[in-house]
Amino acid sequence: MKRFFIALAVFLVWSFFGLWLYSWLKPNNDTAKIDSENTRDLLDNELQDNEEINGDALGDSIIPIISIEDSLFVTQENIKEISAVAPGLKAITNDGDIIFLYKEGIIITKNSPEIVIPKSSVDFKYKLNTYMLEHPDREIHIASLYSADENITSPNLGIQRGMKIKEILVNMGISSDKIVVRPFIKEIDFTTNNTFSNSFTFSFKPIDTKRISTLKNKIPESTIVYPNFSTTGIMVNENLKTLLAEVVQIVEENPDINVEVIGHTDNVGNANDNFIMGLQFARQVRWYLINKGKIDSAKIKATSRGEAEPIDSNHTESGRNANRRVEVKFYMNL
Repeated sequence: MKRFFIALAVFLVWSFFGLWLYSWLKPNNDTAKIDSENTRDLLDNELQDNEEINGDALGDSIIPIISIEDSLFVTQENIKEISAVAPGLKAITNDGDIIFLYKEGIIITKNSPEIVIPKSSVDFKYKLNTYMLEHPDREIHIASLYSADENITSPNLGIQRGMKIKEILVNMGISSDKIVVRPFIKEIDFTTNNTFSNSFTFSFKPIDTKRISTLKNKIPESTIVYPNFSTTGIMVNENLKTLLAEVVQIVEENPDINVEVIGHTDNVGNANDNFIMGLQFARQVRWYLINKGKIDSAKIKATSRGEAEPIDSNHTESGRNANRRVEVKFYMNL
């Protein structure tokens, strides 16, 4: 009996020892969980630090290109590939490097040439201008999407929307010659409100000198017209109707063309009054072209030379009649 109790005691001692040894060697799930969370926190902090460092260069509304789960496996080439298809408003160099990437893109509406730029993305024009100032050997290409489901127009809606962006950049001081609108037709998944916010992408290419030379050669010569002038303004005649048809055709065939309407007078009266009169004539012709030709008002400006540039003598009636004219010039930019 005594031996039985001794054996039982030895068994119990070894059992407790075995349980203790097992618990000591068993992995601690809580510790592993904490280590995993610490690793994720380190990754979070690293990404946050990178965003703060790059914030000034890329903008305040930047969306993350990669997730934390993928961050350990993404190379520089992967980032370029991912960013190329990422939604939003972006600009990419010829080598695929990202200049900026905004979460909100420029909004278009189905069957409309109008665009809406979100406040969070409005700084895109300053970043493009800065890049162009730092890289004078580059030109900007505006990729502008439109859909086959939209109304057929001439020029197409891709060009019309892209030209509105181009006008913004020209007003920033970027040369019109260095801005290229590239319309792309693609199936667009418009929202229930018929809007789409991922229609534009900017890219930078080396300047195409051949293209610029071709564009300059396409600029038509200036035209002089003689509407029926009166003390109250101008009256439409065949001369003006012919001008309308010519300007409409030129603008439709050359979306980059802009028009300047210049009023000229003779030297009868005060020089300042003649300048104002020339400007009034130019403005009336401008509005005639806009209203009857359906030309974008932003593409036409009115100016005056008054009596400063006569083409004939002001000492004769025929000479004064020749000097009272409206001249139309065409430019690549205003």
